[in-house]
Amino acid sequence: MDNNNEFIHVDEEQSPPPSNGQAQVVSPGRGYHWVERSLSEIFVPHFGKWFLAGLIYSIVTTIVPMMGVVLAMLVLILNPLFFAGGFIGANKIQEKNGDITPQQFFEGFGHARKLGLLIYCVIFAVLGGGVAYAIFNAIGIEELAAIDWATLQAGTDPQAVQAELEGFADLIGPYVLWIFLSFIALSLANWFAPNLILFQQQSPLSALLNSFIAGIKNLLPMIVLILVLIGLGIAVGLISMIIGALVSAVLPPVAADLLLSTLLAAVLMPVMVGIGYISYREIYLGDVKKSKNTL
Repeated sequence: MDNNNEFIHVDEEQSPPPSNGQAQVVSPGRGYHWVERSLSEIFVPHFGKWFLAGLIYSIVTTIVPMMGVVLAMLVLILNPLFFAGGFIGANKIQEKNGDITPQQFFEGFGHARKLGLLIYCVIFAVLGGGVAYAIFNAIGIEELAAIDWATLQAGTDPQAVQAELEGFADLIGPYVLWIFLSFIALSLANWFAPNLILFQQQSPLSALLNSFIAGIKNLLPMIVLILVLIGLGIAVGLISMIIGALVSAVLPPVAADLLLSTLLAAVLMPVMVGIGYISYREIYLGDVKKSKNTL
C-alpha cells in the first residue's frame, strides 16, 4: 500500500471508486482539502499563467457588459461556459497533457462539447430566471419597485437609508428561507454540471440533475467548503480594504474600485475553478488523496 492509499484509509472513509458518471460520498473534511488542493496543485504552481488568463477574462467580462444590457445578460448567461474553459485548463494540469493559455477561460467555446455547454447555459439561465421570477412575483413586483433604490445607493441620508432598509427587510422577511433554499439548490445543480458535460459526456439535463444529487449526497463537505470560503473571504476582504485605501490615494475612487475588482477576479476565478474541478475529481473519479504539493 502506498502513501496516498494510507492517507485515504486513515484519514477518510472511502467507498470503492465510482463507475462512470456515478457520484460517491466523501467525508466532510474534504471540503477543506478541495480548497487546499486547488491552491497547491492547480493555482500556485502555475500562478503567472492563471493570473494572465484570469486577467484577460476579468477585463473582457468587465468591458463587454458596459456596452449594453443585452451584452451584460449574455455574459451572465455564458458564465458556465467561461468556467468550463477553466475546468479544461485544470484538467490539462492534473492529467499533465497541456498548459494554461492566456485565452484559457474562452477554450470552452471551441471545445468538442461546446454545443452541450451552450444548451446547458440556456437551460440554467431559464431555470434561474424562472426561480427569480417566481420569488419576485410572490414578494410583489410593485412593492419592490416602490423601494427608493436611489436613496439606498446614494447613502447620503442615514435616516432615509435606514427607513428604506427596514421597509425592504419587512418586505422580503417572509421569503428569506425560500430565497436561501433556491440559491442553494441552483448552486448545487450547477456545481458539477460543466465538468460532467465536458469529461463524462453527459447531456445538459442529466448533468444538471446529477450535479444536484451529488451535491445533496455531499452536503456536509459542501458546508465545510462554504465555511472555509467565508473565512478566506473575510481575509481577502480585509486585505482588499487596505490595498483599496492605498490605491484610492493615487487614483479616483471609481478607477480604484474597478482596478481592484478586476485584479481580484483575476486571482479568485482560477482558484474557484480549481475547487470545482478537484471536488469533481474526488466525488466522480475517486481521486481522494493528500496533495503532493501541500502548502
